[in-house]
Amino acid sequence: MKKIGILCALVLLAACATSYKQAKKEHANGYFDTKLQEGMYEVLFNGNENTSARRANDFALLRAAEVCLENGYQSFVIERKTEDFTEKEVDTGVKIFGGTLTNLENSEPKITLVIRCSKKLDLTYKAQELKDNLRTRYKIK
Repeated sequence: MKKIGILCALVLLAACATSYKQAKKEHANGYFDTKLQEGMYEVLFNGNENTSARRANDFALLRAAEVCLENGYQSFVIERKTEDFTEKEVDTGVKIFGGTLTNLENSEPKITLVIRCSKKLDLTYKAQELKDNLRTRYKIK
């Protein structure tokens, strides 16, 4: 019975993670992209406190693949990658002298990729293959 409770908690936690969606603003949860110049794009993915770093990274890569394909490119390379984690102070509930013990934990991953695209399949990431694999992994239609 305890295992079922843990499994339910994990499912609920994963369900609360930032979904794959377009952000309304650059700093909102989801993806956001900007064309820098011909064939160069900046792709951002902002997650919430329930989004793992791996999921945020995968969603940034997925959006990079889609940006390439939407603009007539077939492959891309990452020119620059930035990973940022907003630190969140969490009250542990443990009482100590003068207050409660707090714990800083990494949360809200923010991934920024600057990508260079190619019309050929000559760069590191094959856009269609990557898109198909990540959409299948995360069951995104």
